[in-house]
Amino acid sequence: MAFTLKIQSKGLFNKAKAIDFGALLRECKLQHGSYNDFYVMDMGKSNNGTAILYNPARIGRGIFFDARNVGKGEITVNYNIPTTATEIQDFVNVVKEVERQFGKASFHCEEENKEYTTASLESAIPQMIEFSTQKLNEGCAKNDSMKYILTLAMFPWYVDDEHREKYKTCTSLDDFEATIHAMQNTDLYYAKPSLFKDKSNKILAFYTLTSNCESLFPANPRNFLNMNVQSIDKAFIRFFIFEEKKVVDGHYSYRQFIEFVKQKGATQFDAERLRVPEISKEEIMEFVNSVSQE
Repeated sequence: MAFTLKIQSKGLFNKAKAIDFGALLRECKLQHGSYNDFYVMDMGKSNNGTAILYNPARIGRGIFFDARNVGKGEITVNYNIPTTATEIQDFVNVVKEVERQFGKASFHCEEENKEYTTASLESAIPQMIEFSTQKLNEGCAKNDSMKYILTLAMFPWYVDDEHREKYKTCTSLDDFEATIHAMQNTDLYYAKPSLFKDKSNKILAFYTLTSNCESLFPANPRNFLNMNVQSIDKAFIRFFIFEEKKVVDGHYSYRQFIEFVKQKGATQFDAERLRVPEISKEEIMEFVNSVSQE
């Protein structure tokens, strides 16, 4: 679920057909990036006129910014629901900055089929926050056997039982906002597989652990989001020795790898991912020498 605004330049003879994206980021105090196929952000990149905007001081779920039709005097922006109170305000700030650059603009909400002004949008912020809180309650109260996955600005979050229980009845977004900022404001590598088809058309997933790099790995290698591939047939782990810029020969059992990193102190990060501490070259070779290649 999202809240989407189409912003149309309203100049009668000199309709604005460009946006100074750098100025928008500076004025709104935001940074940007673009999702790869795994919904993991590539920071500082854009994709064919689109980008994900985020507030580095309070990282939320990301504001989608679409300038593909700017030549026609049109910008589209949206935010995911539920999101944080800060991100809702950031969204309104982006809309106001687009209007400032356009000079004059109209605003149409696609989901509500409703027209807004920047003033009416700003006055609606308390209701937008309340609606996000309601949708967070509802999402966390779904059948406990169903995964609850939120795409955050930086990566997907598989919401764990503790947070689901907490947010079933929360009356504000404060804790939610603090939690998702803290988990994203860290220097962690979010592991995503390289996907290949073998000769029998089975899909193989190859994850890579880099030495001395704290990382997030799924306990079950099948638990990832991808825009094109929904499932895999088999998963493996490979290793890269950062200090030597060298790939270790071979690929190995993913199941045995998970058992190994748990012994090395991996802890639960969310409902599906483990936070794997820095693993040294010596520890990698310890694992490689104790198991057989697959």
